[in-house]
Amino acid sequence: MAAEAPDPKTFGSWEDAFQYPIATVRGLERQLRNDIDSNREKLRSLVGVSYRDLLGTADMIVQMDGQMQKVERYLGDMGHGTMAGRAKVRHLRTGAVDMDSRTWLMESIAEKERYAFASQLAVLRSCPEVISRLSKSGGSVLLAAKVLVISRLLHKKLSDRTNPPPYLEILRDRLAILRRKLLARIDRRFQNLESYESTLLEAMCAFSLATNSSPSDVLRHFHHVRQSAITELGRRKDDESIFKGLRLIVVTLRDSQAIFPDRLARALEELKSIPLLHALDLQSQQGLNLDVHQRWIEEDITNFVPYIRHDDLQKLEAIKVVKLWAKKAFASFFQDLGKKLESLDDLSTLVHLRQAMLELWFSNQRHSTGVESSDILEGLRDSFINRLRTSIHQHTAQLDGMHLTIDKLLAGWQGGVSDACPPMWDDATSIMNTPSSGKSLQETLSTRAYGRTQPVKAVAAAYDTWLGSIKALEDVITELRKKKWADELDHMDEDDDETLENKQTLLSEEDPRLLQEALENDLEGNFEKLQGAMQRHASSLINNQDSLTASHQAVFLLRIWRYITNHLPSTYPSQNLIAFDFVLTLRQHVSSHIIKAPLSRCDRSITKALQQPTMQVRNLWEGDPALPVLPSPYVFRFLSDVMRAMAGMGVDVWTLSAKEILKRELREEVAPILAKMPEARGLANGHAAADGGDGSEKGRGAVNSSAVEGSEAEKVQGEEGADDRGEEQEVDGGVPAPTGPGEEVMRDMTIQRLFDIIYLDCALRLDPTSVSYKEDYGFVSHRQRIVQSLKLEDGLSERVKWGAEAYWKRTELLFGLLK
Repeated sequence: MAAEAPDPKTFGSWEDAFQYPIATVRGLERQLRNDIDSNREKLRSLVGVSYRDLLGTADMIVQMDGQMQKVERYLGDMGHGTMAGRAKVRHLRTGAVDMDSRTWLMESIAEKERYAFASQLAVLRSCPEVISRLSKSGGSVLLAAKVLVISRLLHKKLSDRTNPPPYLEILRDRLAILRRKLLARIDRRFQNLESYESTLLEAMCAFSLATNSSPSDVLRHFHHVRQSAITELGRRKDDESIFKGLRLIVVTLRDSQAIFPDRLARALEELKSIPLLHALDLQSQQGLNLDVHQRWIEEDITNFVPYIRHDDLQKLEAIKVVKLWAKKAFASFFQDLGKKLESLDDLSTLVHLRQAMLELWFSNQRHSTGVESSDILEGLRDSFINRLRTSIHQHTAQLDGMHLTIDKLLAGWQGGVSDACPPMWDDATSIMNTPSSGKSLQETLSTRAYGRTQPVKAVAAAYDTWLGSIKALEDVITELRKKKWADELDHMDEDDDETLENKQTLLSEEDPRLLQEALENDLEGNFEKLQGAMQRHASSLINNQDSLTASHQAVFLLRIWRYITNHLPSTYPSQNLIAFDFVLTLRQHVSSHIIKAPLSRCDRSITKALQQPTMQVRNLWEGDPALPVLPSPYVFRFLSDVMRAMAGMGVDVWTLSAKEILKRELREEVAPILAKMPEARGLANGHAAADGGDGSEKGRGAVNSSAVEGSEAEKVQGEEGADDRGEEQEVDGGVPAPTGPGEEVMRDMTIQRLFDIIYLDCALRLDPTSVSYKEDYGFVSHRQRIVQSLKLEDGLSERVKWGAEAYWKRTELLFGLLK
């Protein structure tokens, strides 16, 4: 059970009350306040009932005192007992009666003046307390205005006396302060969005009574207060303030149409129907004690009726005033709306605010007399469309920062660090055996397969952030396009279905179309700028002296561009970025770099082979007559070197178009190397043809001589540039250099070279559908020359061709990057 509340009478001091819990102290406070209010009411009732009797008793006591003094003087004179004394007494008695009558009349007039002064001063002193109490309790502003008018009349009446009390000056200053507070309360009622029409009407009557204003003055002041509130809302930084501003305009138009001029005129006329002091709400105010003092208040105050022109505002004039105000209010609102929207960056907030404002306008525009609905709708649309366009431009312009990031990465490039990419499979990937590492393994393999080094990741992260903002813009446009305004448009009073359909078209089709066009145009412009920056980077890499670093940087740019083209915004057509000169330039640069070493090694191997007196691969020939069934070692080694060089740059770099460029350059470079090899004489049924009909020693010697002479320069180059495997040996001054192959060996070499050319042609075959496709590149013409020089029969030539193509089919998987 709750503890019983203590009795305040038992407290020794006020500090004893705070020894109890807060709830108990609150209970004591309420108990004491109730007791104080009860005692005040009892005292007021007691004094009010006996105040009149108390004044009468005091006057009677004063009169009795004066009469007793007169009686005592008369009795003293009568004590002499003489006739003269008696006669004098009779004479004095007659004169005293007349004098008493005149004295009573004068004293009665003075008494009324004293009562009137005391009562009016008492009422005047009570007026500030009544007004203050009404203000604190949120009471009627109209009642406070009535009390203010009565206090003003009483103050003027008392101030006109001969010797007004100084206390009136204090009351005047206090009443002036209370008047300003009352007008401020009225203005707050005007500014409040939640004020009902009855509350506004009461506040307007109070303002008219307190300031003696006509309905036209009240309307102007009401509009001024609302305009100030709208301006103040426009200056705030919160997101809801601008919406409240539009709502305040709409509510003002609705209230103006509902109140002015008829309802306000009737209310003011009713206010003037009875004297102000006879109003029931004034009579019921206990603080004024009018039941006691009203009989002593002068008639001009008691019968005062406010003089207010209640019919000076006509309906047409009111509509004109409202229309002018609406024009100014909307102009100011749209200006504030533009500034407020500039500070909003969140796209969802912009869309929701647009929807809320349009819904508010559609549901209240029927109350907007004298305002063109289409103009307001266009103003709202233009404000939000312009802001969304600005947001689109700002978000798309962030793509310009991509080339700055690329510049920074290229400037700080470190060979072997910036281009470091771990292999597909190593210890780090082989130990991922935990159940939760599946996604991590997938991400790791994807990163390594696509060569996403740290610089590529940095650019990709920046691009993904930008792409996310573009996706948000696309979602906003989609949301605007999907929004249906059927329910909101049903609140409108439009009788024309075509007009409603046009508004639906404007909001759900025209606005998204404008934003879509702005987004596409900005994307196109910014991608063109990015392409220009990439072109400049590609041009600078070509002039770079460090070919290895330049090649890795070219691969970096290719990977960036591939990532961008694979992650384009859905609103941007991908065909705009398919083919560009700088992409071809970068691919050609990389291809030219990686084929240098394999070509040089192939050239040295061919030079060395020409210096050998025998051909070791001849032992692997098959058939009758024996023909090659596999390529020369230098051909196989050449393709392997090309594969390793391609893998070193990254397997992700070699797209179909990149392979076409690489194959084309390889064919252009390999064909001249093979063409400089000497050719043997023709064959008949697989045997060497006789030269001049005599012995073969002469012909073989001639061939040997030409072979040695033709390869002398290659021999020197081979001696100067031996490879890492020690394929070439130093020529000792004491050992004679090889004299070169004989005629039979040269013939075998030529047949083997035919096989090698067909094999390389299969490995480096180009796509016939390619725009830059060229069938020959020296391969076909060189093969035809060999066939003609050897004079092979068609069956033998077809056997060599079939064998080369068959071997390529068996080994093509070894050179998968070239497929």
